[in-house]
Amino acid sequence: MPGLNLNRPVIVAWAAATLMLAACAGPWNTAPVQLSEHQWSITSPEGWMHLSTQESDMLSKDGPYLEYILIQSRPLAQGFRFTRQKLKPDMLPHEAAQLITDNMRSDPMIRQWRLLASEPATVGGQAGFRLTYSYQDPHGVPTKTIYYGVIVSNRFFNLRYTAAQRYYFDKELPAFNQVFDSLKFVVDLNT
Repeated sequence: MPGLNLNRPVIVAWAAATLMLAACAGPWNTAPVQLSEHQWSITSPEGWMHLSTQESDMLSKDGPYLEYILIQSRPLAQGFRFTRQKLKPDMLPHEAAQLITDNMRSDPMIRQWRLLASEPATVGGQAGFRLTYSYQDPHGVPTKTIYYGVIVSNRFFNLRYTAAQRYYFDKELPAFNQVFDSLKFVVDLNT
């Protein structure tokens, strides 16, 4: 292009940035009506997209920077990223909730983290907990999360809804509540 003077390092940097952005986008697909793993099953909200990774499944309608539902199941023996603490099979729900909040408070990417509520909850028919908290993401966007967790056998299962507080949180909360209400554990989580 006339008048455009790009040298090789600039072109390489642009190409690398484009490749990284494409990789971050991942293989999003239309969410199936019924989403299940060998441990759990949920009904997906209509019109949402689905991204599956080794560690979790994510659903989003307008993009994960605006709102998402995250479903995870992990072994109890796996320590948490920021505190290295581990859950135990005989922990009470409020003890597990405390361990989760400790780990979140230790996350350097979460600013102004504030616990709004910690309460017992029935999660897929099991005794668990519900956390509600707010924080600012790394870009300063006020964000709110509802986080359900439960220990079943030797696994920790969590289902959470995170959205920008302004507009998106309230807008898609009914869809999350439908997902939560549809949750079923399909087999013993020992597998």
